[in-house]
Amino acid sequence: MTGRAIIAALAVALLLTAGRSVGQTTDGADGPPRYQVEVVVFTQPPIGERRQEAPATEPTPLPRRLAWPLGEPDDGLLGYDRLPASSHQLTGTARRIDAQAGFDVRWHAAWEQPGVSRGQAQPLVLPAIDSIPSLEGTIQISRERYRHARVELRYAESADAHWTLSASRRLRGEAPHYFDHPVLGVVIRVDPLTVD
Repeated sequence: MTGRAIIAALAVALLLTAGRSVGQTTDGADGPPRYQVEVVVFTQPPIGERRQEAPATEPTPLPRRLAWPLGEPDDGLLGYDRLPASSHQLTGTARRIDAQAGFDVRWHAAWEQPGVSRGQAQPLVLPAIDSIPSLEGTIQISRERYRHARVELRYAESADAHWTLSASRRLRGEAPHYFDHPVLGVVIRVDPLTVD
């Protein structure tokens, strides 16, 4: 790694560390608004003969970006802290999804983060699983004039069946938002903790 690359990596790490402490107050006066974000990612059965899309036989590359998984509170690592399950708002939704035949909740987590622009908002990486089936990718919540979610996921259904979900959407209101796909589903809820 060249000296210039090391300096760039350190600068990014410092920016992200600073972003983690920005706006820690609940009145919104000392920084950007803060949000509680909750995400449920699940697989669903294909829609039989009506399925229009076929899986790729080779993995589609995901966009390259710097991202960290959720950490535990006070672990000192970069990234957002995972909130306890007791703070989840989508627990009932996740249970109903998981109870349906052929549906499987793959990842369910919540965290707090500042409402900053897409260029400043830290993407969150899902924990990597080196097996088949596997799920990987990133989720990014940002705020310009409105809140936005960007989802980049890849799901290996088998060794030669790979699915990619790439979507970006404006988040209106505080209701859960659903990202649909032939075999994947994502439910995102973003609740303000400070005044927008």
